[in-house]
Amino acid sequence: LSVALSGTVLARCPACARNFANLYCNNICSPDQSLFTNVTRVVNHTTATGSTQLAVVEYQCFYEKSFAD
Repeated sequence: LSVALSGTVLARCPACARNFANLYCNNICSPDQSLFTNVTRVVNHTTATGSTQLAVVEYQCFYEKSFAD
């Protein structure tokens, strides 16, 4: 959903929309997240079943310049 919304905002620049989607997918789905992600804030979250889990609400990402370019 987040990628679709950003696509709407970035529709004037298809290359920007693709780059944003690629970055988003790498942040969320990469098996190597621990190499470039630092979780800086978590909160307790109650699930639909009533159990409590930690949820990440803030993080920092570190990328090499070549990836960012």
